[in-house]
Amino acid sequence: MNILELRHIQYHYNGKKILDIPSIGIERGQIYGLVGPNGSGKTTLLSIMSLILKPTAGQVIYEAKPVYYDHKSLTTLRSSMTMVLQNPYLFHTSVGKNVAYGLKVRKFSKKERESRIKEALHLVGLDDFERRGARQISGGETQLVALARALALKPHILFLDEPTANVDTRHVHRLERIIDRINQELDTTIVITTHNLTQAYRLTDRVLSLFNGSLVPSTMYNLFSGRILIKDEGPLFDTGKIGIWISPDSGASDADHVTIDPEDIIVSKKPFESSARNLFEGTISKIVDQGGKIALEVQSREIFHVWITEISFREMGLNIGSKIYLTFKASSVHIL
Repeated sequence: MNILELRHIQYHYNGKKILDIPSIGIERGQIYGLVGPNGSGKTTLLSIMSLILKPTAGQVIYEAKPVYYDHKSLTTLRSSMTMVLQNPYLFHTSVGKNVAYGLKVRKFSKKERESRIKEALHLVGLDDFERRGARQISGGETQLVALARALALKPHILFLDEPTANVDTRHVHRLERIIDRINQELDTTIVITTHNLTQAYRLTDRVLSLFNGSLVPSTMYNLFSGRILIKDEGPLFDTGKIGIWISPDSGASDADHVTIDPEDIIVSKKPFESSARNLFEGTISKIVDQGGKIALEVQSREIFHVWITEISFREMGLNIGSKIYLTFKASSVHIL
C-alpha cells in the first residue's frame, strides 16, 4: 500500500519548469533513493514530498487522501513526517535540548520528552551524548543528532537530503546501518537523496533516477555529456574524450547526454570478439563488493562503472590496476 503518491506533479520557478513528474508511489515501510546529477531536481522533489513546497500543478496524496495546503491541514500532516537537511542546524545548547526541540513545539510533557530523547539517542548510538554541547561534536555526530531529533517525533515518513554528503567514511557506514535499522525496527518509510549511486543501490529498496526534472529509466551510472555526430558508419556520441556508437534506431539527433547500464558492459582481459561496436581499454581504479556482484570503477579516457558477478571477478583474477577491456552494444546506450 502506498503511503504517499504524486500525480502529474509540476514545479515552476521564475517561469522555468523545474519538475515534471507523471506519477510516483511511495510504498509504506520501504526505503527509496532519489538519484541524479546536480540540478536534476532531487531536493525540490523531496521538498514537495515532505509538504515543504506546494507544487505548481498536480496532486499529492497522503494516506489515500488528497493534500490541501491550508495551514491547519499542513500542520496535521507534517506532524507525521520529518525532513533532515544536508547541513542541519543545531542550537547553541546541549544535544539533549536539540533533540527535544520538536517535542517542545508539539507540547509533549516533560516525562514524555525525556523518554523520547533517550530512545532517539539510543537508536543513533549516542546514549551518552545528552548533556554534551551540540557545538562540541564532530560533523558526523551532528548529522546523527539531527537524525535523533527527527526520530524523537516518531515520523511515519523520514526524508533525508544527502545524509552522508559531509561526513567522513566511518560515519557514512554508521549512518547507513542506522538508517537500515530505523526502517527494519520501526517500519519507518524513508526517502533519501544521494549522489552516491552505489550507496543508493546498496541501501534502498527502489531507486528513482531524475534528470532535468523528469524521471528516467536509466540507472544514471555512466552518464556522459556531449553531442551526436552523424558519421557514414552511423550516429556517434562525442564526449570530447571518446566517441560512443549509438543505435540508428534511437531517432535522436540533438541529445546532449547518454548513459550506459553497468550490467550491459562486458568485461574481458583481452579484446572481446563480438558484434558490439563499442570497445574501450581501461584500468581498474576501484572495487566494491556489493554482495552478489562486484562494482568496478574503470579509468579509461572517461570513467566507466561496471558490474560483474563474483564468479567472473574471481575467474579473471582482477585487482586494482588490472588492465581490462569494456565492450557494449550501441543499443545499450540510452539517450537522455
